[in-house]
Amino acid sequence: MIDLSIDNNKINWALKDKQEFTDIMGTVYREARKGRGLVIALKDYSTKYCY
Repeated sequence: MIDLSIDNNKINWALKDKQEFTDIMGTVYREARKGRGLVIALKDYSTKYCY
């Protein structure tokens, strides 16, 4: 699971570019290899759609 600083642990919106997806998946892969079940995202997504 990914801690995105929002209510759920899923990405349910469109990402801006391929690099953002690659960064998230790279972080998840590195931390999962260490045996972690919850990974903290590199970027804070809690204010992404705040108006």
